[in-house]
Amino acid sequence: MAVIDLTEDNLEQYVDFIGQEEIENIGREYYRGIVLTDDDGKPLSAGIWELMHLDNDEKDTEARLTCMLAENDDEAGRLLEACSLRLVSEEVKRSFFELDRGKPNLSRKAYEQAEYTISEEESGEIVVTLKELAEQAFAKKSKTPPYIKELGSLMVRPFRRGVMDCVFHSRRELMEDLGTIPMSWFEQQISSYVETDGRVSGMLLIHKTPSGKLKLEVFTATGADSKKDLLYMMIFSLKQAERYYDGDTEIVIRRRDEDVKKLTDYLLPEAKGRIILRGVREEA
Repeated sequence: MAVIDLTEDNLEQYVDFIGQEEIENIGREYYRGIVLTDDDGKPLSAGIWELMHLDNDEKDTEARLTCMLAENDDEAGRLLEACSLRLVSEEVKRSFFELDRGKPNLSRKAYEQAEYTISEEESGEIVVTLKELAEQAFAKKSKTPPYIKELGSLMVRPFRRGVMDCVFHSRRELMEDLGTIPMSWFEQQISSYVETDGRVSGMLLIHKTPSGKLKLEVFTATGADSKKDLLYMMIFSLKQAERYYDGDTEIVIRRRDEDVKKLTDYLLPEAKGRIILRGVREEA
């Protein structure tokens, strides 16, 4: 058996086994992945995870397991053991996952045998269609202020400055590697931002996944009217999305913190996350 680190150079060898949707994040700064193969190089299992709080001295480093695949529970056990060795080498204090029955993953038994503590919870992600989003009460407002603009109208340098300002001033959990993600990774026509006195003071950034889903990755505003700005960006981006995408397009909203959860509960009162199994394990 061989343990191979996933890199941008060898992705094509394993994309059929792992899937384009799951493998696309390899190459981003805080994502890691491994493949376990037999002696002939055939993949038997694969794991991908996101390192969290790596540069935050006030929080423990954690790993969010985003994709875990294995042919059976025996291979799953070997995969989780190999992942643990990698996590310990990066001083990860704990790892966690969401076992969503709608996505490929290891079995609950495999995680329990690897000493994960498992509980039933609501997923941190909610999924709605564009049509369902457009039918909500907040979407009936047709006008937004002129300082809410589409991302494509912004030059790269003010985008980078705006990202750093949002990272510095925001009290919300943002993408760990937001400061290194190129502007082109986000949908230019439907992502939006707030411009205040010639500077970016809020962002709603959407990424289109390989399967065509629209994933809301960043949703933050730091100005004096931040709550209103969040709502205006939501309305603006929704109206833009209706121009370019079909009504059955799925929108994935990752609720990274309690403030975003409260806002989505208010704007989308009937939209709930799937009931999933969440597992947590303290690493050595």
